[in-house]
Amino acid sequence: MAAPRTQFYHPAPVIDAALRGVERCIRRAEGVALVVGPPGTGKSLLLAKVAEHVRDDFDVALLSGASICTRRALWQAVMAAIGEPYRGIDETDLRIALVERIRGLAATGAGLVILVDEAHTLPTRLIEELRLLTNVPTPLPAVHIVLAGSVRLEEMLGQPRMESLAQRIAVRSYLEPLDHETTMAYLRTQVKAAGLSWDRLFATGCDDAVFTATDGVPRLVNQLCDQALVLVAESERRVTPADIAAAWREIQRLPAPSGLERAAADSPPRMDDDAVLHGDGPDDFGTDGMGVVEFGAGDVAFADESFVMHQDHGPLGDAMLPEEPADPWDGPEVELVFGAGGDPFHEYFKRTDPPVERYTVQGPDDFSGCRHVTSREGQSMGRLLASIARAVPQPAVIEEPRPPHAPTEPVVEPTGKPTATSVASGDADIDDTDMVVIEEDMLPAASGTPAVFSVRPSDYRSLFTRLRRGAAGS
Repeated sequence: MAAPRTQFYHPAPVIDAALRGVERCIRRAEGVALVVGPPGTGKSLLLAKVAEHVRDDFDVALLSGASICTRRALWQAVMAAIGEPYRGIDETDLRIALVERIRGLAATGAGLVILVDEAHTLPTRLIEELRLLTNVPTPLPAVHIVLAGSVRLEEMLGQPRMESLAQRIAVRSYLEPLDHETTMAYLRTQVKAAGLSWDRLFATGCDDAVFTATDGVPRLVNQLCDQALVLVAESERRVTPADIAAAWREIQRLPAPSGLERAAADSPPRMDDDAVLHGDGPDDFGTDGMGVVEFGAGDVAFADESFVMHQDHGPLGDAMLPEEPADPWDGPEVELVFGAGGDPFHEYFKRTDPPVERYTVQGPDDFSGCRHVTSREGQSMGRLLASIARAVPQPAVIEEPRPPHAPTEPVVEPTGKPTATSVASGDADIDDTDMVVIEEDMLPAASGTPAVFSVRPSDYRSLFTRLRRGAAGS
């Protein structure tokens, strides 16, 4: 089964050494224990076995990091694992209750063992909370932590902010897939634990086929053998290497590895390296009957397969190559000529014309080429602006000396009809009823006084107030 069961624990050398190291670390209070390994190599089984060994002397909390994402959830998981109340209690009270339980255990010479499976999925802030839990003041260390996860866990603990926890790691255990010899023993141990015999269930070569397909990963070994037994259950015959290949295709939905297909054959060809190198016999790439061509033998060697030969095996056809090797190239000469272009970055690009802003307006004449659109609303607004302009008295304007071409405050000219400004500028024929011209400089009229009056903010407020009232009345 995919779930670990300690009654089927197989003491392989790697996992058994990790079990002894972790248990020693807990009983001697050496510090934090770390178990790292790829998926399916027995990390969960190892933690279950550790919990089974130390449960008589310690309180054990076996957690799964994937289901914990907050501090409150962490304390709740620990309290639930040791049989303490955890529902309806806030985070602070949970931690206080846990600390009191730890102190009570330390007073009796016991302690708390926290085993975290899939610890690489645990946020680093929660791993730090576990470290702070080991700092509870007790006569002897009473909190023992074991973290198990993938290689990513070790990378997380290697970060600078996790240095305080990394210094407390006393045991590092690394689980690996089983080698060939250990896989053979593991297969027979598992079948014997089920009350059966390997040789009665599996034909010769099945163990090698299982190792070839699974690379010794225990979880895959269990799944593959179980699926193979399911395939032959109705026929009541022994499992063959071909059934192992079929079971692999059924589980993975992928073609079986080439080595597994070879093991599934009745009489797999045994080939030495020299035979494969020289092209004798079949290979895995479908190149049966192909010879070996040495580089530099000349184009004539590629013209016909009958000319292919090897110096150790003699000619492979009727014709023979000349004893003197041909010229590697006897075709027409080819000359490559590249254009002698200049370096495009040799000179700096210079802008010849100054940039021109398309929408720069110099004066009223610039509107002569624009299309003018008139409407009733525009004419009425122009008349309203003109009436306001006549009603507002002209303020006295005192000219102050200023540098040439210095901008002044923008002014607005309400143009219901042609004004002195437009007449003076030669723009009397333009119907500017729909325009409100904003000028940067006040243009002096013939009398020497500004022809455009300044508009105060209060005038704008009264203007738009009157416009809203007029719109509401209409």
